[in-house]
Amino acid sequence: MNIGDQYKGNFLEALLLPQDRPVTVTIERIEPSNSVKTEDGRLIDKPIVFFEGKDRGLVLAKTNARAIARKYGPSMDEWIGKEIQIYQARIMAFGQPDTPAIRVWGAPTKPTRKNR
Repeated sequence: MNIGDQYKGNFLEALLLPQDRPVTVTIERIEPSNSVKTEDGRLIDKPIVFFEGKDRGLVLAKTNARAIARKYGPSMDEWIGKEIQIYQARIMAFGQPDTPAIRVWGAPTKPTRKNR
């Protein structure tokens, strides 16, 4: 039994991706800003990227959008039909360490502060 089968949703979640390797997907379409509810209940507008053969879209945060733009340029219309790799990363988010997140391969990560 898979968590994704038990909790249907419109958006891709990090825990649905394998932990040990990136997944190659092809961008099918990008829907303009949609209102998405955040962990703390706020509504924010973000574009949604959909992939060929996948039911759920990826809420496109700025970090991942920039990673795609570095590879294919700033015009989102030019991203259609292009391949990217997505993977499960562990980040600090919502005040919680080790939060699962989806990243586009090559996306920058924030440097961690070393203990002094």
